[in-house]
Amino acid sequence: MEEQKPTVEQILKHMEANLGEEPTPMVLMSKLLPEWIPRQAQERKYVMDLPNIPPKYKHLIMIATATAVGCHLCTETFIKLAHRAGVTNEEIAETLVATRFALASTTFATAVEGMEYLVSQQAGN
Repeated sequence: MEEQKPTVEQILKHMEANLGEEPTPMVLMSKLLPEWIPRQAQERKYVMDLPNIPPKYKHLIMIATATAVGCHLCTETFIKLAHRAGVTNEEIAETLVATRFALASTTFATAVEGMEYLVSQQAGN
């Protein structure tokens, strides 16, 4: 007998239960492209079921990534999901500090070509 696949509504209810509130972006997407919702749920399950990185670290990676790209709603969502999964406030706070450090460090790396130009001009004086 073939396993019954959950409906979009069931998936959204499961997402809401995990988050503790309505997953607004997914609800909106379900009205625009409902066939995406099962895929989103499958991809999350796939990532969380991969065996080499513990779930806590996956939560922290998602927080860091969302923070780094500047998505406020995603950062809040990933923080809530992590916290509900048992990640501590201190672990989340350290992740935010580490993300800030990594982003700050990219400033110099992003400006290498410009700094090389300035140094070459300085050497020419």
